[in-house]
Amino acid sequence: MYYISAIGFTAAICSTFALLPQVIRIWKTKETEQLSGGAFSLMLIGAILWLAYGVLREDIVIISANSITMIFIAYIIIMKVRYGSPQSSNGNMQ
Repeated sequence: MYYISAIGFTAAICSTFALLPQVIRIWKTKETEQLSGGAFSLMLIGAILWLAYGVLREDIVIISANSITMIFIAYIIIMKVRYGSPQSSNGNMQ
């Protein structure tokens, strides 16, 4: 039974921290134009639902992984809104 928990924990780490390179890149460059706001919004909804599922199941691995994932995705969405499109920041329409 331990191996099942180990698989779940490893999967949670991989899935959660897969977003970290994107977060670091945005932090350094403030570049978000190439990112899909819709895709990250959908990912945020998924993370919220996974968090609710984890709370209902009282599964700390699911709760912790999706809490961190939500923070990463929320940061990306906030930066996308803030730095998103050059057209919106200088008032030019193309």
